[in-house]
Amino acid sequence: MSNAFCPITALEQRVHRDGAQPLLTCYDEADGSRVEFSARTLANWVDKTANLIEAVGLDEGSELGLPLLLSHPGHWVGLVWTLAAWQVGATVFAVPRDDLERVELAVVGPENPHPVPGVETVVCSLHPLGAGLPTPVAGVTDYAEVLSQPDVHWRNPAPQIWLDDGEQQVGAEALAAITPAAGRNVVLPGADGPWADLGRLLLAPLAGGGSVVVVNNCELPDRLEAIAAAERADLGPK
Repeated sequence: MSNAFCPITALEQRVHRDGAQPLLTCYDEADGSRVEFSARTLANWVDKTANLIEAVGLDEGSELGLPLLLSHPGHWVGLVWTLAAWQVGATVFAVPRDDLERVELAVVGPENPHPVPGVETVVCSLHPLGAGLPTPVAGVTDYAEVLSQPDVHWRNPAPQIWLDDGEQQVGAEALAAITPAAGRNVVLPGADGPWADLGRLLLAPLAGGGSVVVVNNCELPDRLEAIAAAERADLGPK
């Protein structure tokens, strides 16, 4: 694959080529939810989220903390935020909440919905359909506010560092090493770290024209096989 591969460009191309077909299907066995995104729907969430990022003051070269990639690997909200950060030219820091002191925007989940000290904070309810927090929290932005953002965002130049997990910095050369994935594949996230998850859940299918069924909180092999059969998908790496 060429060094010129860019996931944002690939998503745009997918929207124009095959926008109505499923790109990302998310199961969460903890709450029994199933949410499906076509390329067009996912791109719409990414555009809105990119506009929200800029509305709170970030732009090209900014640093966005996304502990959701660690605490909730494979959740669609974390994947959308990752693509949106890249679309505005920001670096994603996939680090724990306690290590967010250097970032300009922290995006956290509902377990601790309070502001990160000294950092602009967005709280995500992680509701399957993107609903807001059940109770307002002072000092933070509820991610549900994204719904009022414009549907179009023109992308900025790509960041020099796409992802920083505190141990490695991932640049454009790592994108060239992504193996494209065609077909429809089931993936269990969380075993090999944020970059591996992003590769299997977003980058590989965008590069290869495939789609992904991500299954969270599934401990029963028979259930995983049933999901694969229902989705007409292959069981990919676990």
